Amino acid sequence: MSEMEKKEIERMGETPLFDEKMKDAQKAAKANRWEEFKKIMKDDKKKLLEWFDLFGNTPIHVATRSNNPQLLKELLDMVPEEDRWQALCKENREGNIVLHEIIFCKKVQMADVVFEFEKNLKPWSKEETSEEKKGSLVEFTNHKGESPLFRAAKYGKLKMLKHMANYIATNKIGDIRTHFHRADQYSALHASVIGQYFDVALWLVRIDKELATEKNEKGFTCLQLLSKMPQVFRSHTPMGLVKTLIYHLLPDEGYEIEDGESLHLFKHRRDLESGKIYERRIPKSAISKINYGFWKRFAKEFDGIDHMWKQKKRHTLAEFLADILVEIDLSWQMSHNDNKKTLIVMPPLPFNVAKRRKQIECNRQESVVNHESLTYNYTPLLIAASTGIVEIVEKIIEVNPEAISHVTKDGQNVLHMAIKHRQKEIFRIIKRKKALKSLVPRITEEGRTILHQVARMDYYKGGHLAGVAFQLQDELRWYDKVRRIVPHHYFMHCDKDGQTAGDVLDLEHDEMLKNAQKWLKETAQSCSTVAVLVATVVFAAAYTIPGGTEGGTPVFLRSPVFLFFTIMDVVALATSLASVVMFLSILTSPCELWDFHKSLPRKLNLGFALLFFSLMTTMLAFSATMLLTIRLEWKNWSSTLIYSAAFFPVTVFAIIQFPVYGMAESMVKLLGKQVKKILPKRLIKCFTKVVVKKCID
Repeated sequence: MSEMEKKEIERMGETPLFDEKMKDAQKAAKANRWEEFKKIMKDDKKKLLEWFDLFGNTPIHVATRSNNPQLLKELLDMVPEEDRWQALCKENREGNIVLHEIIFCKKVQMADVVFEFEKNLKPWSKEETSEEKKGSLVEFTNHKGESPLFRAAKYGKLKMLKHMANYIATNKIGDIRTHFHRADQYSALHASVIGQYFDVALWLVRIDKELATEKNEKGFTCLQLLSKMPQVFRSHTPMGLVKTLIYHLLPDEGYEIEDGESLHLFKHRRDLESGKIYERRIPKSAISKINYGFWKRFAKEFDGIDHMWKQKKRHTLAEFLADILVEIDLSWQMSHNDNKKTLIVMPPLPFNVAKRRKQIECNRQESVVNHESLTYNYTPLLIAASTGIVEIVEKIIEVNPEAISHVTKDGQNVLHMAIKHRQKEIFRIIKRKKALKSLVPRITEEGRTILHQVARMDYYKGGHLAGVAFQLQDELRWYDKVRRIVPHHYFMHCDKDGQTAGDVLDLEHDEMLKNAQKWLKETAQSCSTVAVLVATVVFAAAYTIPGGTEGGTPVFLRSPVFLFFTIMDVVALATSLASVVMFLSILTSPCELWDFHKSLPRKLNLGFALLFFSLMTTMLAFSATMLLTIRLEWKNWSSTLIYSAAFFPVTVFAIIQFPVYGMAESMVKLLGKQVKKILPKRLIKCFTKVVVKKCID
């Protein structure tokens, strides 16, 4: 902070900073009454160089918010000619001059007004102008060392950024690359990627590809930063069926940026002699234009479609930027492949959870201190694998196939990162690339195999499944899936703490196991109580025959509705009692760790399914009773209301999602796999041909 600013701040606490006229001007500016604002400034032109607000902005700074080039021109004309240069380079408390504030304007003509005044003022009338203020206004930097171009890139103002860049290239004002770096060498490309302004990032990386290889103060390239943003890619944006359909129908080009200007994926070309930047547009077909116009109208009417279109814009531009950065990135070439461990380390003593817990906690505290002192700068491939960005992983492997073999300083590869972060889709990609054979044997510097990684819960983010028991089942399934690809002798290998992967699994999931046991017991007890209640109701309903009896024979014996009531009542009783049996078997189970892999979740799902069917058939039996006992004419409106009320519970049960649907689907798939294993392929083909032929005939 300069001495002048300190004196100005001291003066604020002693005397009023703004007089009544200035307060009126502030009100006019906040209400966008710019004619009134101009009139107040015209009455007292000296105020044009004074503070207008607490941020140290002058009225010239504030006039940029109007987005009105004529207003800005008239205000600058009011300033005496000998003070105009001072008005143009006057700084606010952040060190921003007028051109720094103009980047937020939608009209590029606002910048042209400043450039025109600057051109007419040269040579400057004031000889006492300091050396640091001798130069073009586009070269001025604020207190953070940001030029107007850097600030435009930082806040995603592509239109103004391109306009200023062309002005610099046309007037040959130094090297444009200097404008893309801050005083601390923080690049504009880093700033635009962090701000998720990918249209700006694409423009910058095509202007200067060297920006893509530069690192920030923490040692990250732009591709590494992008690999830490899974939310900007389509693979991490879950959508329903309808949304997915609309998403694919939305056009991939013609994104609106400012004032109806359409953003296309340009291919830039630089004229080396003049330095001017040219852009070649990709021509659009007539069908794409019609499609764009159709969805543009819908986007104006419906906020949901407009939001989805903006999402698609972000996804498309992020993926396109990743494609360019991947082709430039060569960080995967620095691989540490000197670790060739093939022998396993046998456990010194039998594992005991109670004895080892204190020892592991002490080792963890030491490892945390060591980890803080050693920061491993992972490659974009490994970062993308840990965050689950499918688009980046596939692109890197496609462009540089050998990048999949990269090993970090601590001995981890892409398979280790995908497994310990539970990124199942990345695991499938690696498996599809036939790379498991070379990646599985890798053991880290801490002595951990991929089986140790999947057993650890350091990177567990919590399950998306309802209930701790199903979350534990998902963890055991993931462990079992990895165990199938690991060599058998690795099962006995110990890490630096003397633990096998099985020991780590028991220790790390001990707390989850206790919570799952508690949740399962409480759920089974509650559901069994409901099942017994349903069984009691339907058992009593069997002896309370609708309509009564005559001589021991039901009155509605020959009615089809009575037959339907009898069947539903029997099914309700049978399924409710069967669900009671299933829940009781859960309550009497020991509930060990691996019981949660298949046995207990199957029993719980089956118990839920039976209870669901018992409730549904109970409601159907109730509806049948209503039809038998309340015989009203259909012409009467009250009868229609009663019949609708009778079937309402059944409709509710039909609409509500229930776990039995997913369970039934998985059971059918499992049954199909077992049939394929048992029956020969030729027999299946012959049977399929016969069935198809019969259907055609």
